[in-house]
Amino acid sequence: MSNDTIIFNKKEALRYFRAQSGDAQAGAAIDVAYEKLRNELQPRYTVKRFGCRADAESVWLDNSTVFRSKALARYVGEATELFLFGATLGSRVDIALRRMALTSVAEAGAGQAVAAALIETYCDDCCAELQKQLPEGKKLKWRFSPGYGDWALEEQKILFPVLDCAHTIGLTLTESCMMAPVKSVTAVMAITEDAIRENHKCQYCNKTDCEFRQKE
Repeated sequence: MSNDTIIFNKKEALRYFRAQSGDAQAGAAIDVAYEKLRNELQPRYTVKRFGCRADAESVWLDNSTVFRSKALARYVGEATELFLFGATLGSRVDIALRRMALTSVAEAGAGQAVAAALIETYCDDCCAELQKQLPEGKKLKWRFSPGYGDWALEEQKILFPVLDCAHTIGLTLTESCMMAPVKSVTAVMAITEDAIRENHKCQYCNKTDCEFRQKE
C-alpha cells in the first residue's frame, strides 16, 4: 500500500484533537497539519498467521509463544487461529511531528491528531485486505493491542521478535516498550466464525475514564 491509499479521515482527526463540533479554527489547524504530513508517509505493515488456543489467563500460539492476559484470552475465546500484526507510518512522520512541536503547541497537537487518524485508517485498510484472504464464513475481529485491558505493554518484547518488526517494517522497541517510529501499531486479530457476535472492544479495557471510550 502506498501513502496515496490512506484516506484522511478529518472527522476522526478532529476527535483526537478534542475539537468541538463546528470549530473552524480547529478544522483549519487539522488541514494545515495534514498538508505537512501527507508527503512524509511511508506506511508499511507485516503480518503472520498462527494457530492458537486460549485458557482463562493466557493465549498460546502454535510456535510455542505465550501471551499472558485474561482480557486477551477472553478476546480470543474459542478462536483457533489469529494474526499477529504490525504497522507504521514510518520515521519521516516522527521527524515532521518533532518539527511541528518546535513551531507551536497547537500545531504539535494537530499533527499528533492527524497522525493518529492516519495510522488507524491505514490499519483498517490492511485489515480489510486480510479479511478478503479469509475463506467464506471466517471473520477477522477488531485489533487487540498490548496495553488494552490487562495485557501488559512489556509483552511487546515477546511480540516484536515473532513478527521480526525491525527487519520487516523498520519498527523497533525501546527498553521502556515505546515503539519507534511512534505512529505505529501492533496487535492480535483473532479469526472467528462469521456468525459469532463480537463484544464491543472497549469492554476489554479497564481504563473506564478514557475520553475516547466508546459506548455499546
